[in-house]
Amino acid sequence: MNAGGLTSGAVQAESLGARPAPTLHWLGLGAIALAAQVALIYGLASTSSGKSWLPLLLPIAHLLLLPFLLRNLSFWGIRLILLGLLLNLAAMLANGGLMPVESSAVEAVGRHQPAELKSGEHIPRSKNVLVDAKATHLRGLSDVLVLPVRRPFRAAVSLGDLLVLVGAVIAYVEVARRRGVPMEIANE
Repeated sequence: MNAGGLTSGAVQAESLGARPAPTLHWLGLGAIALAAQVALIYGLASTSSGKSWLPLLLPIAHLLLLPFLLRNLSFWGIRLILLGLLLNLAAMLANGGLMPVESSAVEAVGRHQPAELKSGEHIPRSKNVLVDAKATHLRGLSDVLVLPVRRPFRAAVSLGDLLVLVGAVIAYVEVARRRGVPMEIANE
């Protein structure tokens, strides 16, 4: 490092008129927001009084990711994650704060028996609420896609979930590329 705090690769990039490769900012905020969601789903939602707060607190926990995502829009993967998050939020807010899922998807996943659940009831250990297909608002954005993988990894997901997953993979590759190859080696 030089006195200005830049690496020699960054100095070379600046001397050539290029900007240094951006990095992820506020990663801690993103981790805290994800931890909050997990705590709500697996902690608060397991209590009888917590279930009533979940439809309010879960969308708020999703919104906590917005500053992190907006700060890192230079990454294409982050842009996909943001789009997926907004699609999920739209479906959740249109259906009372939880992600709607139909009994056929619940049955296909196999973790719960639809007969044991009531329509409009939160599904334990999930962000989902069981709803009838006819009563679902923005049905195409809800958890209607069942992943064709073996149990216990089978899950019902939404279009937003798929965008978040693809975005996370792309963002990982982008960060690795931006940090991985020193400028001295790339210029040889």
